[in-house]
Amino acid sequence: MYGLIGDPIDHSVSPTIQNAAFRSARLDAVYLAFPVGKSRLKSAILGLKALGIRGFNVTTPHKTAMLRYLEKVDTKAAEIGSINTVKNDSGSLIGFNTDGSGAITAMQRAGLSLNGQAMLLLGAGGAARAIAYSMGGSGCSVTLMSRTASHAKLLAKSLRIRFGTKAESVPLSRKSLRECVSQADIILNASSMGMDAKNNPPIDRSWIRSDHWLFDIVYRPVQTKLLQIAKARGARTINGLEMLLNQGASSFTIWTGRNAPTVAMRRAMIEKLRVQNAGNS
Repeated sequence: MYGLIGDPIDHSVSPTIQNAAFRSARLDAVYLAFPVGKSRLKSAILGLKALGIRGFNVTTPHKTAMLRYLEKVDTKAAEIGSINTVKNDSGSLIGFNTDGSGAITAMQRAGLSLNGQAMLLLGAGGAARAIAYSMGGSGCSVTLMSRTASHAKLLAKSLRIRFGTKAESVPLSRKSLRECVSQADIILNASSMGMDAKNNPPIDRSWIRSDHWLFDIVYRPVQTKLLQIAKARGARTINGLEMLLNQGASSFTIWTGRNAPTVAMRRAMIEKLRVQNAGNS
């Protein structure tokens, strides 16, 4: 048994992706979603351990809190301070973070090289931190903007100290955003802005150039407003499904020691979202 804990998890496609992977790999395994509120995290983890669950994913709001319930933590996950994958090794829980590697793989497979590029990173939460840390040593400079300016400032400082990354934080305003967009080669939205078509990043269509790369980790909707305006301007885009797929594939490998069947996982993911979108229309 494997699973997902978080709140809310109603629309998660992780069970669809992982169960497709298990079927494709012919493994006798199942992946289930467990809704777990903040006040029930400790008891839920004890229950999962008692049931002998082999591994599980962690999503909002538990990624940071999960750290205190682990026997071991992967070095990179400890630096990021966020957990999204847990492996049960004979009763010992080991924590990992595959968010950053999932995003980096998505960029690489799209043909985007980070070396020598300037990135505008929107957001400074767990996902942004994971992505920023995974880019350490890539030769990409980073400008951070967040609705919580103090978080962006701390993350920029961490990147400079830990990796020697050329990183700065800029207070979010319409004027500063426009200037940062004009100076960037890559614009990556690692915030929740745009999720369910709400509170889209305040980037005007006219600011986007055809030589820009736009990466939005939001996958609901798949084509966010940010990606739509980028495509209309001829820019190259990466949607959040690729990061979701790749982080799920990394989790599968951590749990099973096998290469993930990504073709089957992608097919199941796309079909699940097609059915969800049809039901909402």
